[in-house]
Amino acid sequence: MEHVVIIGNGISGVTAARHIRKLSNKRITIVSAETDYFFSRTALMYVYMGHMKFEHTQPYENWFWEKNRIELKKGFVESIDYSSKKLSLSGGDQFTYDKLILAVGSKPNKFGWPGQNLKGVQGLYSKQDLDLMEENTSRHKVDRAVIVGGGLIGVEMAEMLHSRNISVSFFVREDRFWGNVLPLKEAAIVGRTLE
Repeated sequence: MEHVVIIGNGISGVTAARHIRKLSNKRITIVSAETDYFFSRTALMYVYMGHMKFEHTQPYENWFWEKNRIELKKGFVESIDYSSKKLSLSGGDQFTYDKLILAVGSKPNKFGWPGQNLKGVQGLYSKQDLDLMEENTSRHKVDRAVIVGGGLIGVEMAEMLHSRNISVSFFVREDRFWGNVLPLKEAAIVGRTLE
């Protein structure tokens, strides 16, 4: 039986697995070091603000994976040997595959600015980032934050921090919020709300 291995359990990896399952009887394995299960990334802000618990961010029940014959393997891929179609995980496990899908997602931009790697400077993409934000703001009693970047995640972070009475300075390159997407009038409405 052909074995399809997908590295990454985000929306791309899980969507690929679901479509492969609908079209075939192939063996499917999803490998991820982030979390045991797929979760809604857009819900991270609601976990931080106390509106929901992390376990409520799973779009699928735990039985979904077994019912759909999608194997989940938690681990970090150390190396891929494309010639022998083998992956090695950090714990020593190895997998062979027939087809490999890289659905590894993205990460926050870094531009080589001084201080960008200091303690307390972070992005918000993964479950680990959410845990780090909790540590950085709760345990260290932060009362002021700076957000660089005016995209959707930047706005979400501003709302998250504001929910904890942390004063936020928001730096964007454009002269208005989401200037490359929103018309001037709508951007002005969002800008007034942010202020």
